[in-house]
Amino acid sequence: MVEVDSFTKIYSSNKLKDKHSKGFLAVDSVSFTARPGLVTGLLGPNGAGKTTILKAICGLHYPSSGAVRVMGKDVESFPVEVRGMVGYVSEQPALIASFTAGDFLNYAGKLRFASKSFTDETVGQAVERVVEECDLKAVFHRSIGQLSKGYRQRLSFAQALLHNPPVLVLDEPVSGLDPAQIRQMRDMIKRLGRERTILLSTHLMQEVEALCQIVHIISGGRLVASGSAQEIVTSTGARNFEDAFLKLTC
Repeated sequence: MVEVDSFTKIYSSNKLKDKHSKGFLAVDSVSFTARPGLVTGLLGPNGAGKTTILKAICGLHYPSSGAVRVMGKDVESFPVEVRGMVGYVSEQPALIASFTAGDFLNYAGKLRFASKSFTDETVGQAVERVVEECDLKAVFHRSIGQLSKGYRQRLSFAQALLHNPPVLVLDEPVSGLDPAQIRQMRDMIKRLGRERTILLSTHLMQEVEALCQIVHIISGGRLVASGSAQEIVTSTGARNFEDAFLKLTC
């Protein structure tokens, strides 16, 4: 479970060097919960504050006020523990093109388990599990530079799952994929979301409608709507979810 409780983030401006400046308010008192077994959507236009919230959930920075908790652990009080409970998939995976898929997963596994006592067998078992989960057997020995966008994204999912985290944060996971790859990715997200808490950020309205049971819409750093896609359409009097989104954010 992820709990965002009156989360506020203010970035100070070092460039201004003005002691009276209050800084830039990126997120203003946002609260929502993402529960296990559900795919929760976090939507908003560029600059709305989505990335700021996602970074806090991943333990990469802390609230200026309010709190973020992952599996009951406060991010600011237990950052190392929280990072060990979250897997992150980005729009542009940070992969090493010269590595094979298998070499990359073994390398990522050794990094992931470096703070714990581990053996090559531990890493090997984790790699075998994620290769099966993400259907990577066919490309295990292929160079990452030769992989399609779809397989590279599967590899990004695999590295995020090595430590078997209860929470997955997905930032535009289907961006740039063709229709067949998008369908495959949807199926994988649905499967992974049966037992995990999944938080999905995307600009694609059809992905929200296909995957998300609960949606939270952010605009100007504030939460402007929450509910199922249909509930949000009904509450705004819009014709469809895309129109509802535009009504709330434009």
